[in-house]
Amino acid sequence: MWTKELLDVFKPPTIVFFRCLFGLVALLPFVLLKKNRMHLKVRPFFVFVLALGAAIPWNIMAFSLQGIDTSLSGILNATTPLFALLFSIIILKTKPSWNQTTSLLIGFVAVSVLILFSSQSTGVQFSIFHAFLMFAVTMAYALNSIWIKKYYTSIPTILLGFWTLLISAIINGIISVFMEPYAFKHLVAWEIIIPLLILGCLCAGLGYVIFYQIISIGGPILASMVTFISPFVTIVLGIFFLQEPFHLGIVIGMPLMILSLLLMNIHIFKRDVPLIK
Repeated sequence: MWTKELLDVFKPPTIVFFRCLFGLVALLPFVLLKKNRMHLKVRPFFVFVLALGAAIPWNIMAFSLQGIDTSLSGILNATTPLFALLFSIIILKTKPSWNQTTSLLIGFVAVSVLILFSSQSTGVQFSIFHAFLMFAVTMAYALNSIWIKKYYTSIPTILLGFWTLLISAIINGIISVFMEPYAFKHLVAWEIIIPLLILGCLCAGLGYVIFYQIISIGGPILASMVTFISPFVTIVLGIFFLQEPFHLGIVIGMPLMILSLLLMNIHIFKRDVPLIK
């Protein structure tokens, strides 16, 4: 919701830059106070993996929200675990269980229902192109979590979060200077500062530290389950604050998506199966 509101003031790269800047300010004291500092070798692949966590998907998401409702974006964002499972099979050579295979099929049905009904419902902001942009967002998140798990779990999560935001801030800062050189003049208004504080300090700064911590403990599929909360939050905010319609696609699609996510991780709820192997 906050990103969609800020689109009335800033272009997508500027929103991402300020979001990362506020997140970096929140994390910087913890990074400076850290006793055992690692000397990271910042190589191109490392930069690319972390760019998949913020710089790339946040820009695409901002562009996507120009053509679809917030509630729909939240539900489509919940496809991240589905792509995490799919890429885990391809990249990590994970052998899927029956419930995970079934969850992929149900997730596909849920997405199809959402897109079909959203395109036909009255009062809904919908563009098939902007809807499919959200899949690029979720694929980026999924690849980020998988490669972090495979190559970078030895790096403290606070540093991973800091570097993710730093790389994104540098990339988008350069773009923003050329697109909106006077964007800083808008930071005098509280209606601009408060959304950036929420997006930057909480969603970006604290959010990525928690996200990478879950990856290091439980793996990419479990970490991407944080998107389970997204549909509920975005639908409530979209309906009550942005006056977005509550249509049949959400009524049918959201329960199917939730069922898909629960089925994918059904082993977590079984006491005899450990979460960490």
